[in-house]
Amino acid sequence: MGLPDPTEPLIVLSALRREFSAGESTICVLKDVDLTISAGEMVAIVGASGSGKSTLMNILGCLDRPSAGHYRISGRETSDLTPDELAALRREHFGFIFQRYHLLSELTALGNVEMPAIYAGHAARERQARAGALLARLGMAERTGHRPGQLSGGQQQRVSIARALMNNATVILADEPTGALDSRSGEEVLRILGELNREGRTVIIVTHDMAVAARADRIIEIRDGVIVADRRTQANPQDAPKTAPATAREPAGASPTAAPTAASLRATADRFREAFQMALLSMNAHRLRTFLTMLGIIIGIASVVCVVALGEGSRQMVLSNISSLGTNTLEIFAGKDFGDTRSGKITTLVVSDANELAKQAYVAAVTPTVSTSSTVRFGAKEASALVNGVSDSYFAAKGTKLAQGRFFDADAARAYAQDVVIDENTRKTLFADLPGSPLGKVIL
Repeated sequence: MGLPDPTEPLIVLSALRREFSAGESTICVLKDVDLTISAGEMVAIVGASGSGKSTLMNILGCLDRPSAGHYRISGRETSDLTPDELAALRREHFGFIFQRYHLLSELTALGNVEMPAIYAGHAARERQARAGALLARLGMAERTGHRPGQLSGGQQQRVSIARALMNNATVILADEPTGALDSRSGEEVLRILGELNREGRTVIIVTHDMAVAARADRIIEIRDGVIVADRRTQANPQDAPKTAPATAREPAGASPTAAPTAASLRATADRFREAFQMALLSMNAHRLRTFLTMLGIIIGIASVVCVVALGEGSRQMVLSNISSLGTNTLEIFAGKDFGDTRSGKITTLVVSDANELAKQAYVAAVTPTVSTSSTVRFGAKEASALVNGVSDSYFAAKGTKLAQGRFFDADAARAYAQDVVIDENTRKTLFADLPGSPLGKVIL
């Protein structure tokens, strides 16, 4: 979004209110504020702590929205702007200078100044050259590679000013810019802000220090959310020559015809590279936090894998147990229904019937079975058992698993060999006292 109409006042506030909820009550921080600021002015907003001056600055910088009233920038109502349009306005036309600098500790002075241009999508070579030039202009040419911890308060504030100018901001918002500085550094910062104003930039300073406010062309006093005074410090503030700053370059990709496809792809690759480098710098600067974060992720992933594996193992075990019950096995008995007393005299099921069933494509195994209850004996021990006469296919049809020995084969079935396969309960009953294997023993 641009600021297209130079005939309009730069900033106009009309009946502006800002309210905050505090439980069931509402606190009104700004009360029906009316304010007009023209382009190129240097304005100081003065007030005690809690007077609402910082809230007013947040609204002026589009960091906050009013609860009621109107805020127009060059005639355009900010309430009509989308969040993306507000972000573009902040990025391209506003520069912020904070009392506590808010520099990224893991970046150098040059890297901190480059940051706004990274978000604006400027090419790496272009933004590095501009950041270096801004730092050199502010007397920081020898400190471009230093991190914030290696700089004095005044030097950090110069880096903050250079960062505010990186996208060629037309409006500079300074919140207590000298509050954390000694008198000499504070004087230097005010001198720089005066130079920026003489270049045509609009400078708005929020302060509680009247000596700082006196350096501005205009002083606005705010008390309890209400503007109580608005006066000029010079008879004619327009006497000082001022020139309009150069218009900020449109961010890369703003127009679909601004650059060929190759340039767009290169800009996208630059953004990914910058994001990756910033992530590495942040991880390296906060190693303990990075380690704990990675540890948490590893533990989380391992927990999920273990739970999934446990669930899958349980599912497979249940399916295996269900399969062992013969859920896929169909048993056919002679007689009218289950328990028919005449079934023993019916001879409708013969071995040839089983052979015909085995030929069907949907049948895996078929076995003829003859069952009877009997008493089995080994030595002095005996037990009641269900004895089945079956073919060699019985074990495949039933899904029987062998613990010891071997199943009998088709030749043994045809020869009516005296082979028997017993279950675990029979083994425990008949061979509990047997020291060796029951294989090869004779059961009567």
